[in-house]
Amino acid sequence: MSETIRHGLALLASGQAQKEVSHNEAILAIDRQMHLSISSRVLAVAPSTPVPGDAYIVPSGAGGAWASAADAIASYDGFGWILTAPVIGCVAWIVDEAGFVVFDGGWSDGWPVSGLVIAGRKILAGSPVGVALEIGGSIVDIEARAAITQIIDSLRTQGIAL
Repeated sequence: MSETIRHGLALLASGQAQKEVSHNEAILAIDRQMHLSISSRVLAVAPSTPVPGDAYIVPSGAGGAWASAADAIASYDGFGWILTAPVIGCVAWIVDEAGFVVFDGGWSDGWPVSGLVIAGRKILAGSPVGVALEIGGSIVDIEARAAITQIIDSLRTQGIAL
């Protein structure tokens, strides 16, 4: 039986009997892999009472049903664990960490970006720069100094200034 190149989804063959079986298997595989929500990536053994739809990233050294499956996505379908090898570029939300990971041969923390492009303008791509606060002078009054301080604090919160 033929499969798709990237995810190994079953393709229908001409004259194939019970095409619905292959089709349903492909739909289930898509359901497991699309918009990944991973419960955790630190459990070394499969949970004893999983819920259908639960998914985990198998850590190195895992045992039991997950033995020798490091970095795989372990999905529980109500009957057993299905282990799926991730492809480069796979993105998953890790529920117990409240963050994203990306598969690039291993699971990397966070988004692999060097900045953001908004309306064709690249921002947040450089290192934050230090901005000195106003410290006196006869023209800058108290309100202006407070406003400048607030702006600089906001830039620091956004990672734009130090």
